[in-house]
Amino acid sequence: MHDVSTIEIMEIAVSLPDREHFSTASMVSGLMGILMSERWPRQLNDTWQHALASCLRSLQGELQPTSATQAFVSAARAAHLKVLPDDEQRLRSRAASLRRKVVVRRRELEAG
Repeated sequence: MHDVSTIEIMEIAVSLPDREHFSTASMVSGLMGILMSERWPRQLNDTWQHALASCLRSLQGELQPTSATQAFVSAARAAHLKVLPDDEQRLRSRAASLRRKVVVRRRELEAG
């Protein structure tokens, strides 16, 4: 039987409030460790509980690791933590969207 705790995920880094650096995880067990860390903000809400349960279900082979990662990112956002590379991708996507709107608007003005 394959040890699911060793299944790697795309590396996630999260900035915890009491640290200058990011805590990183490259396995679902690492995500779970960050969630259970005493450094995680104490606002343990439904989003945090869902992320923790998702990680556990993933470790048990009941849920895909990507789903656990998505739940972790949602919990981090709910706790107002910066998540990399997820937040970087969102910023790039937002900037690309704004550039497209400028190009479209410029074409409209030129045609108009």
